[in-house]
Order: sequence, then structure tokens, then C-alpha cells
Amino acid sequence: MITRRLLQGAALTLAAPASLRAQAGGGRPIRMLVGSAAGGSQDMTARLIAPGMSTRLGQNVVVENRGGGGGMLVFDPVMRAIPDGTAVTTGNMGTIIINSIAEPDFPIKPMRDLAPVSLVADVMTVLVVPADRPWRSVDELVAAARARPGELSWAHPGIGSSPWLAALLLDKDAGLSTISVPFRGGAPAVMELLAGRIDYCFATTPTALPHIRSGKLRALAAPTPERLSVLPEVSTMVELGYRDFLVSGWFAVLTTPGTPPETITRLNRAINAATADTDVIAAFAREGMATLHSTAEEFAARGAAEREKWEPIVLAATRNRSL
Repeated sequence: MITRRLLQGAALTLAAPASLRAQAGGGRPIRMLVGSAAGGSQDMTARLIAPGMSTRLGQNVVVENRGGGGGMLVFDPVMRAIPDGTAVTTGNMGTIIINSIAEPDFPIKPMRDLAPVSLVADVMTVLVVPADRPWRSVDELVAAARARPGELSWAHPGIGSSPWLAALLLDKDAGLSTISVPFRGGAPAVMELLAGRIDYCFATTPTALPHIRSGKLRALAAPTPERLSVLPEVSTMVELGYRDFLVSGWFAVLTTPGTPPETITRLNRAINAATADTDVIAAFAREGMATLHSTAEEFAARGAAEREKWEPIVLAATRNRSL
């Protein structure tokens, strides 16, 4: 299937307009640096779009994993690369927007120091509790937390992650006092939940879905604009009366500052074409994710809006050490 897609993509590349065929960096391979280990949602996102980008640009797109520093260290080599479009990086909303709020002394501010290229995908989150807990609705969970202030605990895979943001927002909107418990990734957080040592958490759908389907976790709600296609029976937080309770865990691509606008446009078109592929859409959907499409300017505007929304919540949490 991949070979056929690559051949089809090559044919499309030959038929594409010159503005898309023109190769960055004289046709040298494009390095796509991923700030996480292999196997996670960000890595999967990069590896799903890389083949389609390669065929549409007429040059190889090679995925390189550069974990460490909470996903922030990956930005430095791209920031210092030759500005010809041959070095790009994926990041998520946490590393691109939230971490620069929570850690203001970190020297790199991605939206300031790198060039936005395109939004790529959105990983959804869902509020889950262990199946042996008595809570069968958000109202019941909130009532229990209010009755036992400072006792109920929630897990998250790190500061800046969409599960962390969603739990902070629930504390804020419902007036809760709870215990934040960080873990080194979403899978370890969910394993502690399954073991009964944590009361609840917002988890990404790729991590939570197998355990929801097996009956080990109970899904209470999703902080999404619409019900999840993989969990259509689960209400959204907005449906339950939590106004504007929307949390996105989007992934995006950035490149070296100073890259010519026409090169960014070519990269953007290749990414958007790759994420429009039906096989890619289906692959994301199976993981509870959705492809996103944008111009570079729309991505920049989305980043500014997310920063405005989350800055007061994140600053309050870091001041109170609600990490």
C-alpha cells in the first residue's frame, strides 16, 4: 500500500505546478526533527505525513527523533539550520505555546524564534476514571471532589500537555482543590489510573481508548467541540454545561527563521496535501485523532489565540505550584 501511494504521489509531483515542484535546498533531503521518542502520537504524526510530503516535494523527508528537555531541545538545531526549508520540526501545543508560558526563562520561544509552516493534526483527550470507581458522570466526580477538598488526585504526562491543561480548566471552572500527579508520559499516567492509585485524569484518546474499550476505564466526557467519532456515546464538556471547555492537543510543523516565504508555502502545500490523503485521514481517525489544515498565517493566528486563552490559567497554576 505504501509503495503504491509513493508511486501515485510521484506521478502527482511530476504533474504539480512549478511552485510546488521547486525543491528546497537543491533537492537535499528534508530532516523532520521530532521532539519525542519513537512510538508516541507526535512521532506517529510525523511518520504519517512524511511519505506524502516526499512525493509531493520530490525529495526525501527523513524523520529523526530528538527527545529530551520535555520536547523543547528539538527546536535549537532547526533554529540554527540553513534557512532553505531542509530542516523542519514537529511540535505540539504544549511545547510550542504552553511551555514558554510556564518556563519563561527557557531561551527558545518557538513562535518567536521559528517560522510557522502548518497545523497538522489534533489529538483529542477524554476524561476517564477507573471502572471500579462509583462516579458515572462529571457531576458525580465534581461532587466527590468538592466533598473531599485536597484529596482526589489526577494524573498527567507533564506541564504543557493537553491533559494537564484540561484538568487545570476543570479545577478552575468547577472550583475544585485537587492533587496533581505528573508522570513521564501519558501511558505511565494511565497505568497508575488502572492500578487504582489515581482517581481520574484527562488522557489522550490513543492512550485511553484501548482501556475504555476493554471496560477498565470509564469515559465521562470529552473537552472537544463535537463528540468523538470513536466514542460517540460520550458527551462533550460543553454539552454538560461547561461553557467554552475546549482543549486541543494539536501538532504543527515549524522551520528555520528566515526561510523564504515561497519555500514555506511549498512546504505548507505539501503538508496539507499529505493530510488530505484518505489513508492518512483514516490512520489518524483510528487513533482518535483528526487531521488539520491551515496556512502558515492561520497557524500563527491559532498560536496567538491559544496563548491568550491559556496564559492566565497556566500562570496561576505555576504560581500556586499546581503542577
